[in-house]
Amino acid sequence: MLKYIKAGGPVMYPIIFVSIIGLAVVIEKIIQLFHTQTDSDRLMRSVKLNLAQGRPVEAMQAVKNEKGPIAGVARAAIANYDKPREQIRAAVEAAGREEVFMMERKMNVLDGVITLAPLLGLLGTVTGLIKSFQVLSAFGGLTTPAQLSGGIAEAMITTAAGLIVATPLVIIESWLSVVIDDRVADMEKYAIELIALAAGEDEGDQ
Repeated sequence: MLKYIKAGGPVMYPIIFVSIIGLAVVIEKIIQLFHTQTDSDRLMRSVKLNLAQGRPVEAMQAVKNEKGPIAGVARAAIANYDKPREQIRAAVEAAGREEVFMMERKMNVLDGVITLAPLLGLLGTVTGLIKSFQVLSAFGGLTTPAQLSGGIAEAMITTAAGLIVATPLVIIESWLSVVIDDRVADMEKYAIELIALAAGEDEGDQ
């Protein structure tokens, strides 16, 4: 491994650096998303039962220690129980925006790493080819393969390294985006029910 890093030249170091950043973000997002995973149906059944019976304190107790976006908007709705519908809606929407922000936080960093890694690989390709042409120029075009191998190796290794970093991150980012989108969709669906329940309305009255 070390010989490839050395052969890849100075561009290998920023590639390694951005790969570490990408890996750190992936680990953090996976831990965050699974740590905040909850049984949404069970949670909503408990909230609906308590709010339908006019027991907001019990409903709040049911979601107090729960994590995740649905629990977040449920707490906002229950905290504004029996207040004007627009006030409840505003509180729930604000909580929803905060939950979406938390779920999407640092995804832009992952996007940046995915974009930057292949570009750094391309930069290494260019610098490696420049090195090879400099060898050709220095020897007047009369060179052995061994004299050119350093620049060519640098060009190929950095290209491969950039793709090796970016390719799995693209797959992981797509999966994380699907998980986040699913949670946002669930949150929006349940938010409508929560607003109606907190306002003391039937769901059909929305």
